Amino acid sequence: MKRLILVRHAKTEVIRYDISDYQRSLVDRGINDSKLIANKLFLKDIIPDLIISSPANRAIETTLLFANVLQYPIDKIEQNDDLYDGFTTHEFLDLLNQLGKQNDTIMVVGHNPSIEYLAFNLTEEFYNAVPTCTVIGIDFHVDKWADIEVRTGKLALYEYPKKYKEAK
Repeated sequence: MKRLILVRHAKTEVIRYDISDYQRSLVDRGINDSKLIANKLFLKDIIPDLIISSPANRAIETTLLFANVLQYPIDKIEQNDDLYDGFTTHEFLDLLNQLGKQNDTIMVVGHNPSIEYLAFNLTEEFYNAVPTCTVIGIDFHVDKWADIEVRTGKLALYEYPKKYKEAK
């Protein structure tokens, strides 16, 4: 079995004229949400074998917070420009196949609308909202990443910060 964990970066500062979209950073809420959701994954023993991140500042900041909680080596994080620029579902599957090798669980940290599109295109049914810092786990009953086909994944995990704030 292969498990894909899609993560939308956490809450960021608003768009400003003096910095590019690429440079935007997490705000305090984004930092706290990242730690909250990463801890939920850790408690469920959901630890990635590989983390791939968009190189945009907000995605890298989210990735580093997750990696710290999940005890993932920071020097093993792969960055991929296409996670910022966007690509097709088939190009994304090619990326998983290229980088996945012997890894069974891959976490990908990126942006909307791409994360939402991937969740929709890779699962049998996904119609949920994807607010900032949402984590979507998708299981594929295959032995190799190359064997994944669109719309065949099973939704295994759907975590978002407000879920825990509503429960209080």
